Amino acid sequence: MQRLIFEVSDQAARLAIYDFESQELLAEVEGASWHRMFEELRIGSGPRKRTCCAHHAEVSAVDNLPQARRVQSKIAQALFPEPDGRASPPIALARSPSPSISAAASAATLTEPSGPPRRLPALKSTGRRRLWDIPHKYHCPIIGTCLTVDELRRIADRTAQRPEAPLSEFDIHVSFVAAAAEKNPLSLATHKTLEKKFSISVRRYAKARDADALLRLWRESLETGEVPGGFWALMTHPHADHRVMTRAYEEIHMLSHQIGAGQRADLKRLTETRTQLEQLQRDFDDLHTRTRQQADLREARMRALETALASRESDYADSRAQERALREELELFKGPRLKERMSALADRVADLDAELNRFREENANLRCVGTQAREEANASERGRRAAEAECRATERLLAHLLADRCDGCTSETCVQPKDLGGRLVLCVGGRKQLVDQYRAMVAGCNGRFDHHDGGMEDSQHRLEAMLASADIVVCATDYVSHGAYYRTKRFCKRTEKPHALLGNSGISSFALAIETFAA
Repeated sequence: MQRLIFEVSDQAARLAIYDFESQELLAEVEGASWHRMFEELRIGSGPRKRTCCAHHAEVSAVDNLPQARRVQSKIAQALFPEPDGRASPPIALARSPSPSISAAASAATLTEPSGPPRRLPALKSTGRRRLWDIPHKYHCPIIGTCLTVDELRRIADRTAQRPEAPLSEFDIHVSFVAAAAEKNPLSLATHKTLEKKFSISVRRYAKARDADALLRLWRESLETGEVPGGFWALMTHPHADHRVMTRAYEEIHMLSHQIGAGQRADLKRLTETRTQLEQLQRDFDDLHTRTRQQADLREARMRALETALASRESDYADSRAQERALREELELFKGPRLKERMSALADRVADLDAELNRFREENANLRCVGTQAREEANASERGRRAAEAECRATERLLAHLLADRCDGCTSETCVQPKDLGGRLVLCVGGRKQLVDQYRAMVAGCNGRFDHHDGGMEDSQHRLEAMLASADIVVCATDYVSHGAYYRTKRFCKRTEKPHALLGNSGISSFALAIETFAA
């Protein structure tokens, strides 16, 4: 791709063509020749579609390609005539997305499908590059990958004049890409924001001394999910040549497709999880209602038994009072009839004592049953709260991962997401098919991820070293060997390292643990 600058004189009598990168004069067209040239360039019909970068401009030019090839030889002969009068190789023209650079200048993008390779523009190799020092074709992926729409709007509110009508997300993106081509207040503010946001990545990439070292750091950024910071640090590094920048540009382009597919899969899984949670909520409500009803029945029966016991105790007290009265009478009137009556009263008292003991035993049994019922109800309530907490953690984490797709979102989880601060999270055990989801969650919280399968296939000798290098340890107890589980537990307690022992290896449990450790 070659970008040109067309400069028209005030009297419209001369058209000068310059190279956009080197500012070198390529050709001049006098008189009305350039008017005829642009008349021939008016291929196709319909309104002109705005694009934000050269890649999208190429797509919009495909529909007009057959008609363009019929006039391209005439255009090429007018722009770059050969010494012997022959026309130069065919040139395909695509419209530029950006507005005119000045009142008398406009930009266009030319593609040369054949002929000798063009000379690449010289890159700044002394000191780190500024945003406007980077070739313009990389500004679109830099702005789109490294800054969210909310950040762009805040920069525009501080720097640029507020427009009368609200701008769409696409208009904001296009404006920043166009402003990045040269040094101006908007590009300066954008550069400062990027430098402050990715200062850690810039310091890490500053240690690279050649292009191969930059590529190794770039691969590490792709593996750990630190793509925006790594992309900015690589593009501004003085040792990043055209080969390195093109490689990063291609991988960013393909990564955007993969992220879109992954987000659609996450949304599908979230929908399924919500359906399961609703079913579990209904089942829990039914169980809670039945348990509460049974507990109410037991409470009512216990109250009735307590009332009966109080009545029996009152009867027993009365009997004892009668016994004392009879004993007094017996002392006064010692005779056969009194002895018989005392014997009968003693038997009655023994029967009442036996009945009282029976009621006490029954009351104790009912109290145990009621206590067990309350414990079951409390356990069910705790399980429900844990499931709700896991679901909310999963929703908040997915909302953060989709924050750049939100349209006018004001949620605190989008503006200020949970942040692991670049700490390394080691997952011991868990299902292998969920490892990629674990890694995506940790990367979305600005963390690094490492995994050990808990002794299933990986050697347990590596576990000690991985535990020592990790900042946070998460162990899924349902998919891990006994040796790895006890070794992990003892190591974390001995070193007082932050850790979480998950009862299951589901996405929701892992998301809740990550949210607990994130700032």
